[in-house]
Amino acid sequence: MAAFGQISGRLGFDPQVAYTKSGIPVVNLSVANNRSLKDGNERKTVADWHKVVVYGRDAETICQYARKGSTLAFNGRLQNEKYVDREGNQRTSTILVASIFEFVSTGRNEEGRLNGASGAEADLGLNDESEMDIPF
Repeated sequence: MAAFGQISGRLGFDPQVAYTKSGIPVVNLSVANNRSLKDGNERKTVADWHKVVVYGRDAETICQYARKGSTLAFNGRLQNEKYVDREGNQRTSTILVASIFEFVSTGRNEEGRLNGASGAEADLGLNDESEMDIPF
């Protein structure tokens, strides 16, 4: 039985499309979200980084409209990948293979444009913030 997950956060770098041997578009993303930790009497914010892979037309859309810092939400299947690190140790990494994604609005900037996907919402005709609500 497959495990499913949801991740939302900001992109760590500008996405770039690549293609599989059979010509399918793919983009590998690094997505960060913050969590708060208590350190003694202080609260600290720590960024957790997640690997997300998107295939097909969605990969091309993300590359066209999203930039480093854009906020996106993903739903998909969790998958473990094994690899060997620089010291020769066997490691396992979990990635989310996205089947659905959304641009997430993070408010409006000084020019009144929606933040989150560098104006992509406006380009996609999503100017109404109610269309950008995430149900979680």
